[in-house]
Formats: sequence, C-alpha cells, structure tokens
Amino acid sequence: MDIRLIAMDLDGTALQPDRTNFSPRLRTALDAAHRKGVAVVPITGRQFFLLPPAVRQGAAWEGLAVLSNGGEVRRLADGALLSGHYLEPDALLPLIDAAEKLGLPIELSGEEGLYLTRESWDCQRRTGGPLRFHLEDVLSRFGHETKDLRALLELVRAVQKANLPYVPDEVRSETERVLDALPLSWFWSGPQAVEIAHPDASKVGGLLEVCRLLDISPAQAMALGDSGNDIPMLRRAGLGVAMGNASPQVRAAADAVSAPYDQDGAALAVEQYVLR
Repeated sequence: MDIRLIAMDLDGTALQPDRTNFSPRLRTALDAAHRKGVAVVPITGRQFFLLPPAVRQGAAWEGLAVLSNGGEVRRLADGALLSGHYLEPDALLPLIDAAEKLGLPIELSGEEGLYLTRESWDCQRRTGGPLRFHLEDVLSRFGHETKDLRALLELVRAVQKANLPYVPDEVRSETERVLDALPLSWFWSGPQAVEIAHPDASKVGGLLEVCRLLDISPAQAMALGDSGNDIPMLRRAGLGVAMGNASPQVRAAADAVSAPYDQDGAALAVEQYVLR
C-alpha cells in the first residue's frame, strides 16, 4: 500500500505514559518515514499550548498539526492558524446552564489556556484521583480562574472546545441527553470526561483538511488511534490502525491492531506498513 501520510493521535497512541515524549523507537521510525517522503501530522484533542516539546520539534516532519479534535489546523513552527471551527455563544450558554444545574465542572478552552470558575476548580480538587494529571500538569500551568463564564464569552471569542472533566455516573444519562439536544459535537474522552466542540470539528475533518493542504488522497493515509473520537478517522483513512490498548469498538473499526501504545504499538505500525 502506498502510504504518503501518517495521521497520528497523541495521548494513548504516540506519546509514552508520561504524556510528554515519544519512545526512541517511534521517533526513529517517524524520521525514517519522513525521509521517504511520507508526511507526519499529529491529530489530537490537545490545544496548541498543550503540545509538548517533543511534538513541536516535529515541525521538521510536515509542519502541521490538527488540534482540539479537528477544531483547528495550525503550523507547528509558529502556531499560525490555517483553519478553525469555534463554539458559538448560542451553544455555549445553554451548555454552561446545564453544567451548573447538574453540578458539573466545566472548562472553556481559548488561545491562552483553560477558563473555569472557582466552583469548577474546587469540584475537581475534591474529586482528586482521576483528575490528578489534569490538575497538576494542565490547570496548574494553563488554568485561568474567572468569576463568570458567561461574561467571559464577550472577551474570549475563539472557544476551541469545552470540557466536562468529571461527570459522575449518576448524572451520565442526563448529561448525554442534554448534550444531544445542543448544536455541537461531543464524545467521552475518558471514563467520566466529555469533550465538546463545534459540530464541524472532528478528527476525520482534520484529516481531510490536511490531505487537501498536502494534496494527498485519504486513501494514501495511515491513521493511528485508540479512542472513540478516532473511529471516523480510522475508517476514512486508507489504513486505520488501532493500538492494542484501544476499546473493542475502536479495534473493530480499524483495519489492523498493533501493540499497546506503551509497548511501541505506533512504532511497530510505522515499521510494518510504511518502512517495510
């Protein structure tokens, strides 16, 4: 198969358990693929400010990244915006109302970081364990406390996505019902976490935009992923490869299954389908 593009998810796929680095084997494989003329593009739920140095150093690959689950396409070298889909106040205001009624913490993502109220911050601290990484590695560096998210919408126009970082099981069904009724796209990004974006924002949409920019057919793309939001991308690419740590639904949607991400599943896929 003639692979000309590697479209790779980051967390749970390409990055190691430290969520910061690629394994030496994967870095070597990606660099070798790029020398063969294969484009390498991260497609992630992360925002630009959350990309670790290991990813930004990949600007030498193709210089592009799909961010916020397809909400943005940017250049890695300087963060220049190439395309974007942002949440509108008409969708965000009822979402904020619903989160308050259900007692859920909510965060809005803008260019400078994550915006949340003191109540949302305190709720996450009380929850503790499942949110430790988010609290210690994300909010501690990029969290911005605001008194009123509604008023914030007058100042932060480009809201890339919204997060419900902790949804207790007892309100899961009601949360899904509310989200289904709003003009937005959403998915479970973890056992009790939801990410919300513009209806036109998706990883598969980001894949297609990158293919357009690089003049590559989606049939010549290999997509690597592990989560539910990767499924449409895995199906649309010419070759979709799920990591061994992916759920049964994700593995079933892929053309092939590699080893788990922390056992160099991504590197094995690049070696097998691109380098051999």
